[in-house]
Amino acid sequence: MTDIEKVRSEIELTRAELARTVDALQAKLDVKAIAKERVDEVGSRAAEAYQHAKAAAPEPVQQAIGRVEHAAAPLVAKAAEDKKRAAMIAAGSLVALLMVRRLRRAG
Repeated sequence: MTDIEKVRSEIELTRAELARTVDALQAKLDVKAIAKERVDEVGSRAAEAYQHAKAAAPEPVQQAIGRVEHAAAPLVAKAAEDKKRAAMIAAGSLVALLMVRRLRRAG
């Protein structure tokens, strides 16, 4: 391998390394993708918390939740098209469930 071939080979390696570095920096600076990832995480956690709280609720509360879920099904279906809206609905449902539980305990 001649000196010119070595230099060209090193240049190609440097270019590939630079391309990987630029890709990594773009991923770190992609605010929209990072925000979407966080929204998805929060939505998943909210949905898990909702299911856990729902399962722990007394039977009358579970029945009431079932009726509310049935009534809200069209809204939830529409919101499923928009992950942010779905996360907000899940969080709102969780808050409603927690309020019902507190009211039941207080009464």
